[in-house]
Amino acid sequence: MISNMTSFSSHMSGLNTANCLLAIEETRGDPVTTQLWESAMREQVRREQQWARMKRWRKQKKEKDTGMVQERLRLEKELQRRVHQARLNPDHSPRQSIGNAFRQATLECAALTRENLALKKAIEQQTKFESMLRLVAQEMASHVSDLSVKETQLHLEGEEGWRVNFPNDEPSFHFSPFSRAEFDRALRESDVAYAERHPCTATVGKILGWTVDCAPLRRNESGTAFVAHATFTRRLHCSLDESQKILPRLDNKLWPVLVTPRSWGHVQTGDTSCQGLQSFHEDAHVMVCNIPGQATNLRYVALSLLSREVGSDGKRVDKYTMTVAYSDASNRASENPQERVQWIMEGGVYVTITEVDGSTIDVVYDQWAGCLSEMHGRELYIDWIRFPVRLEQSVSPARLL
Repeated sequence: MISNMTSFSSHMSGLNTANCLLAIEETRGDPVTTQLWESAMREQVRREQQWARMKRWRKQKKEKDTGMVQERLRLEKELQRRVHQARLNPDHSPRQSIGNAFRQATLECAALTRENLALKKAIEQQTKFESMLRLVAQEMASHVSDLSVKETQLHLEGEEGWRVNFPNDEPSFHFSPFSRAEFDRALRESDVAYAERHPCTATVGKILGWTVDCAPLRRNESGTAFVAHATFTRRLHCSLDESQKILPRLDNKLWPVLVTPRSWGHVQTGDTSCQGLQSFHEDAHVMVCNIPGQATNLRYVALSLLSREVGSDGKRVDKYTMTVAYSDASNRASENPQERVQWIMEGGVYVTITEVDGSTIDVVYDQWAGCLSEMHGRELYIDWIRFPVRLEQSVSPARLL
């Protein structure tokens, strides 16, 4: 054992991996010595690996340091070169560059200002020229219109009246005003037509809560068209005084139109135009309505009257009347053919509101109009129900009986 330890100690002075392997072979028969040599060999291998790693790290660090030194030298040389170049070219200094840019911007701004003034002057001249052209065109159009009016009024010379124009260049016409006697007579004749010529005798049923009665379709006196007539009735929860405050102030766009274009085989292409022509008092008026179409304008003159009566039972009755009518002179003029205009000669509306008690009224809405055929007449009932429904919504919203 002592000899083995002596042999192990003698080899430790020059220990390396090769020596360890040789010593292990020499002491193969002694387990203790072999174990010592194996342990020594493992430690030697670990030290050699650590030494190799340290060698590589030192080499890499040296190379990195060398690279950094070289990069620093390169950057220093580049800095010196640029400083030297800046000294040789003072015009490219930052201060001088800012000054040049400012002068350039000032020159460009002055050029743009001059260009803007020139454009403004040109626009003013163009605008003035266009205004002069429009003025000349308006004067020429007015002159042509005056000549046209004078020509069309030659046959009306000596008659009273004036020319009625429409907002969308529809054909104008000469209106001869009603006398008060003609106004009253036209309303009386309308009452006769409503009460006697076209009485409603057949009950159709209910539409949207309104009871509908209608008269049989009949031809008018001239035999050129059919006349349809329907009555719509309903009781509403509203006082007569409240309804009187609401209905006369309805927008004229909400009032019924006495002519339905499709009942005459036309297609409406724009808004209906209505304008007042005469007023006898605040509740008696004459108006004209024009319904534009693709080829023909439907047109009629209508009388409107609001009156209040007291029945035999002491109940108050308000009657709103609108009926197609013409003064004697206007009727003669409307018989003359007019390009793109068809005059409607028959039609009307009655709204009768009867007081039941202090909070209830009975409403009867009558409308009649001409049409081309029986099929057109049946379609009119659907068109006519719209105004009673609007009237109902106006006088008693959410308070129907």
